[in-house]
Amino acid sequence: MCGVRVTQETVRIVMAALDPEGVNVRSRNRLRRRHYSSGGPYFTIHIDGYDKLKPFGIAIHGAIDGFSRKVLWLKAGYTNNNHRYIAGLYLDFIKRYHRLPRVIRADGGSENVTTKLLQMALRYNHNDRQPGTNSFITGRSTSNQRIERLWVWIKRQIEDWEKKDKMFVSTRASDYVMERLQDNSCVTLTAPSGVGKSFIARHIALRLKKEGYNIIPVEIPSDIKTFYQPGKQTVFIVDDICGNFTANQQQIENWKQLLPVIKTIIADKCCKIIVSCRLQVYKDEKFNILSPFKSCECNLISDKLGLTSVEKTNIAKTYFGTSMTDIDDLSSKCDFFPLLCSLYHEKEDVDVKEYFKNPFVVYKTELDRLSEHGDEGKYKVCSLALCVLFNNQLNEKWFQGKMTDEQRHIIVDTCEACEFNSIPKANLKKALDTLDGTFICKQNGIYKSVHDKLFDFLAHYFGQKIIECLIDHGDSDLVHERFIWQMSPDDKKSDIDFIIKIPDDYIMESYLKRFIKDWSAGKVRVIFINKNMTVSLFRQQLLQHLKQLDKPQQVTLANTKDTVLPKEHHGSGTTPLILTCYDGYTDMVQWMLRYVVDVDQCRDDEVNGLHMASQEGHTDIVKLLLEKDPNVDLCDNDGCSPLYMASQNGHTDIVKLLLEKDPNVNLCDKDDCSPLYRASQNGHTDIVELLLEKNPYVDLCGNQDCSPLCMASYKGHTDIVKLLLEKNPNVNLCDNDDCSPLYMASKNGHTEIVKLLLEKNPNVNLCDNDGCSPLYMASQNGHTDIVKLLLEKDPNVNLCDKDDCSPLYRASQNGHTDIVELLLEKNPNVDLCGNQDCSPLCMASYKGHTDIVKLLLEKNPNVNLCDNDDCSPLYMASKNGHTEIVKLLLQKDPNVDLYNNDGFTPLIQSCSNNHTSIVELLMKHKPNVNAQTFDGGNALYFSALNGNKEITELLLENNADCYICIHSKQSLKDIYTNTPGYTLDIGKQLLFDSLVKNTSLIVTDYVSMKSVDYAFGVIAGSSPLHIACFTGRTDIVRCLLEHNANINMTKEDRTTPLFYACEVGHDDIVCLLLDRAANAEICRLDGKSALDISVDNGHVSIVRIVTEHMKTKGSLSH
Repeated sequence: MCGVRVTQETVRIVMAALDPEGVNVRSRNRLRRRHYSSGGPYFTIHIDGYDKLKPFGIAIHGAIDGFSRKVLWLKAGYTNNNHRYIAGLYLDFIKRYHRLPRVIRADGGSENVTTKLLQMALRYNHNDRQPGTNSFITGRSTSNQRIERLWVWIKRQIEDWEKKDKMFVSTRASDYVMERLQDNSCVTLTAPSGVGKSFIARHIALRLKKEGYNIIPVEIPSDIKTFYQPGKQTVFIVDDICGNFTANQQQIENWKQLLPVIKTIIADKCCKIIVSCRLQVYKDEKFNILSPFKSCECNLISDKLGLTSVEKTNIAKTYFGTSMTDIDDLSSKCDFFPLLCSLYHEKEDVDVKEYFKNPFVVYKTELDRLSEHGDEGKYKVCSLALCVLFNNQLNEKWFQGKMTDEQRHIIVDTCEACEFNSIPKANLKKALDTLDGTFICKQNGIYKSVHDKLFDFLAHYFGQKIIECLIDHGDSDLVHERFIWQMSPDDKKSDIDFIIKIPDDYIMESYLKRFIKDWSAGKVRVIFINKNMTVSLFRQQLLQHLKQLDKPQQVTLANTKDTVLPKEHHGSGTTPLILTCYDGYTDMVQWMLRYVVDVDQCRDDEVNGLHMASQEGHTDIVKLLLEKDPNVDLCDNDGCSPLYMASQNGHTDIVKLLLEKDPNVNLCDKDDCSPLYRASQNGHTDIVELLLEKNPYVDLCGNQDCSPLCMASYKGHTDIVKLLLEKNPNVNLCDNDDCSPLYMASKNGHTEIVKLLLEKNPNVNLCDNDGCSPLYMASQNGHTDIVKLLLEKDPNVNLCDKDDCSPLYRASQNGHTDIVELLLEKNPNVDLCGNQDCSPLCMASYKGHTDIVKLLLEKNPNVNLCDNDDCSPLYMASKNGHTEIVKLLLQKDPNVDLYNNDGFTPLIQSCSNNHTSIVELLMKHKPNVNAQTFDGGNALYFSALNGNKEITELLLENNADCYICIHSKQSLKDIYTNTPGYTLDIGKQLLFDSLVKNTSLIVTDYVSMKSVDYAFGVIAGSSPLHIACFTGRTDIVRCLLEHNANINMTKEDRTTPLFYACEVGHDDIVCLLLDRAANAEICRLDGKSALDISVDNGHVSIVRIVTEHMKTKGSLSH
């Protein structure tokens, strides 16, 4: 029979009836689960290392709380078996959590020795059952269950990805993401839910895994810091960043704290970050602060990346086994086509067209019908409602043990709301288990929907059906994130699917009561980042409700601290006043200030309401707060005062208000940056003027010892520089890199600022750590007007940087002709050599700056001055084809035969690079046409290799020797082995490349199938005629023969030019050689003739040509 479904419980009962003895035997042999008990949070912590990633250079060590399973630390480092390192992690935990565990469970390895001693010492005098030696338990690593499960989880997650990836269908979007990752270290995939963001991200990660990358799924923001190892190939996968429904302010703040780490990882070319983000979250204004994640967006529903008809067909075939007709019409109304295919894959007896036209109508109908399918159907509906109540995080532990009063209350109310009688917990759990794979899946003991999009639908479905029950019992995040009374204009624009609208008659009676209940319970942050709070009318309703409460209750609420967010998280310990000051809810602040006990109340990081209002620019709120005489000099943990925040962010009116309270204007943050420094940095001129009226210390240096003047000069804020100079700052005060204000302005081309600074007579020769002067930077960067201004102050024009590069050298290098002219008027040393002993003339010749070469030659430089590689100016110009510069240099009678470290003369290099006009110019100066490079190459060899007939004729007319050959194999081996910078392998590869590049397709294909050793054998000992015959240069062969090249010249192995023409298949050259009496009877040392070679290579026409030639000569033996 097929299609018959029975429950697991029915199978159990039947088996017990049919085979009672077998059931009893199996029950007795059942493995008993280990029993684990813990005395509470931080009672027992489990520590262990994870070695599976050590082959990639990543050693992981972690600790987990035995009671809550909370990860206490998870660190990736260079080692996890150094006892000092692990002890350091243990001590950091104690400092951060202010907790001392009663018991540590670890293995017996030596890496835990110091941790054990510390734990026993700290627990020595405790009067409980775990003092001293009892506070550290050792055993086998595999028995350390709590921490082992963490390692297993990471491994299983990636294995699950690999299993699901078998259904992946490549699309233009996935190809584009992979392409973008080549040039970008961080890519953000955006789309609504169900489009395939996570699937593509995981697929790309698995592809990178094959290239040697280690995959790190990021569960919480701090994971990215924990697992980052500089220089190690790692791909971080961040799924649904900052919220899977709307933008989560707390998550945004958590990621904001990690921005320095993110930027470091992005700069590390070995690491990749792939982020998936719901489109409505990405477009939220609050998300803009996370700029690294905005740098490279891949919008999967854009015209460029959206699914094509072909791609949709391929996806449908993969999931259904057949193609779909009218696929574009069916999928046009939904972006989440991939999700629908995945979900339909699990459905039975549902019409595909109906499903794709109205997928959620199908699910609604299915849920409605479940209610009509007896008790089993009712159990399923209620179990799904419970999943929604718990915000898609229903822990199977909730069903264990006796039913508590709270559980009974939730189940009774849920069943009543669904119009059913109360259902036992066990039945609800069984119902959830039967839904596994359709609506629900279970991961790590948590029941959740099979996809977030499906949960959006379920939440909306039950939000309409049992809204009062959800408001009363739903998870706080669910209630305050998804329930909207009236949409703000921003929400209307964002077009978020499945928002649950609160009817007017529920707002006062149910929702606001729940709001106050959560507030009273310390869930302050959750309720105040509620979307409803952005709507003024909602806040009026809330205030009306608050004012009806008893005064003591109002006081209690106004002073309630958030207790949900752990202390180690950013923003923990916040209050209603701080949150409303941040969001700019003036009406709420007014109410709170009547009841707040302490206007200076702070979060755990010492941020208070005045900080927030000053930072965000809420002027009216700052006024209200200042009326309560707060401490205006209170700084947060980063040392930032309200004045600092307002000055940094350009809130002029707030700065005015704060200055009326006489704050300390010199209070600096942890980086020693003052309000004046930040205002100067960010170009807030009005604020700088206000601050200067309070006579701050203008030379107070900030980050990297940079003064306000130095920073304003760097940024180009001219008006601010004027204001600062009126206060007579030290104009020569340099930062940590010894950069002065004049240096900064000169480097960045701020001419007006340079004028202002020069009026204060600064030291114009002050150099930075690299030896660069203001003149040097202006000359390098092409700031002509600034160079003029600086030269009027008679600077040292020969001041060089640490690489011995002068201003003249940099200007010549970068083609700044006007600056070169200005500098030459000051008579600098024109032969002062820079990096690698390269002179200005040599560099200008290399770069092709003709006008600069003219100017330099007027100063009679040494035209034969060579760089570290013995390259002369003439060589540089000849190599790069700068004909006009070659003409100019030749007028100065340079040594035309000067060669570089590899033996290349200007003539050889010009021939190698096919610069015919330069060869003509050089020939007029009688160069040595037979000069050879270190491996035996000469001008004629390269012209023959390149097939340049014009250059070949020029060389031969000037008595080039056709008989000069490349050095022998053994000589080349000795040369490549003993020459610095070379190896035999490098030499062979260079020769191989020379035969493949710039030759005919026939030769390229032939050589490409051979090895580098073969190419080495071809070139070693070859004459120009050998090479021309091998590469098929017929004109060159003819030209060489006309100049009496030895047609039968043999190499070490007795290979003649005819052999190469026969081997590669150049019929015309074979004919030409035979007509010129090439000897076809010569055999190589291996005994093979040219005819044999033709036969071996299958060149039928050449076999015929050679055979007929030998017959004509009467040489054929038969």
